[in-house]
Amino acid sequence: MGDNRKKLTKTSVADITPIEGKTIIIWDTETRGFGLRVSSGGAKSYILQRRIGKKERRMTIGRAGDMTLDKARKEAAKLVAQIVDGIDPVQEQERQAVQALTLGAAFENYIAAPVQKQGASRGKARKPRTVRDIRLQMMRFKDWLELPIKDITEDMVKARHKKIAEVSPAQANLAFRYLRACLNFAIADSDPRNPALTHNPVDRLNRTNTWANVEAAKGHVPADRLADFVQAVQTGLVGLRHEHEHRDAILFMLLTGARHAEVMGDGKSGYEPLKWSQVDLDAATVFFPEPKNRQPFTVHLSRQVVELLRQRKKISGKRRYVFGNAKGDVVEDIRSAYARLEKAMGFRVTSHDLRRSYTTAASKCCNAYVLKALVNHISGGDVTAGYVQIEETDIRQAAQAVADFILSPARIVPIDNVVKLEGARA
Repeated sequence: MGDNRKKLTKTSVADITPIEGKTIIIWDTETRGFGLRVSSGGAKSYILQRRIGKKERRMTIGRAGDMTLDKARKEAAKLVAQIVDGIDPVQEQERQAVQALTLGAAFENYIAAPVQKQGASRGKARKPRTVRDIRLQMMRFKDWLELPIKDITEDMVKARHKKIAEVSPAQANLAFRYLRACLNFAIADSDPRNPALTHNPVDRLNRTNTWANVEAAKGHVPADRLADFVQAVQTGLVGLRHEHEHRDAILFMLLTGARHAEVMGDGKSGYEPLKWSQVDLDAATVFFPEPKNRQPFTVHLSRQVVELLRQRKKISGKRRYVFGNAKGDVVEDIRSAYARLEKAMGFRVTSHDLRRSYTTAASKCCNAYVLKALVNHISGGDVTAGYVQIEETDIRQAAQAVADFILSPARIVPIDNVVKLEGARA
């Protein structure tokens, strides 16, 4: 790097020409350490170089085209004053940048970062549905998004959580779990010598035990109503638009415990409907490559579900999706079918209630470890589960036992284009 010395003036700065393939620095003869850096491309920037402690620091003040020489000299004098006071201007600039981090920017950093928690998702990008949920919850802090996160206090957290919880305790907890995760990431992502926060203000909810009390959803079809429910699904949707597709999809979810998005798709979350390419009728399996927990999962099918799918295959022909209509489209919204079933049964049922119904039935047919394998639940901190190896035959037998349990009391009246689902064989 070629270096020269001369008095920097407005005229001399304008007259300095670049040297091809080389960056040069013209040091000012009046102010020690003050200079002009000229790139081979002609870009000119004012700089200051001074020793701070044992390190030689070279700091960029600004581009010559963006500030006058006098302004650059004044900025250089401010930097020198900081150095004399024992402050490293570079570190101070970094500190101020970190301290100025807004909640909106912190949320964007959190969304863009790979998943941190342990499990199959670790290190992967967040799913579209998760990003959508985070952005929805961000709006609960809309008036905070331009605030530096250091200005968010515990009192603010307490008051806002209480306000949201008055309307929806579950949404209040969800919003502040995302806020807590966002701020924890900001702390972890900053230099410990210059942390974005010294502590997470959401910890106030933990210390004071003021998270909202939210009862876990318990909706399911009671065991003594399963026969009535299966009957209602098979015969009670007649005349409804998309009745055949929605009837078969509901029965499939009830008899496999599969999630709605995995079966019918979810455009907002990026889930595609169940495809025939995922189904192996000869092996009696359905493969889900990207389920909710991102742990690829094979569902073993009972003979009743295999028969249901064989009948659908005859109807479907070469169409792509298992539960597609005559045009090959999948209508993922099946609320009209559930509304019809609610009238018939006298209680509300959702797709996730079907999953709970399946899991409840499975709890009567197999042990907890096999049950987890059936529904692809990760054992987490269960050390014993790591030693228990579930055989494929165990899962197959359990899947059949659950289907038999669900259907055993059912006395289904066959109608046109309806698969007669029978319970356990004698």
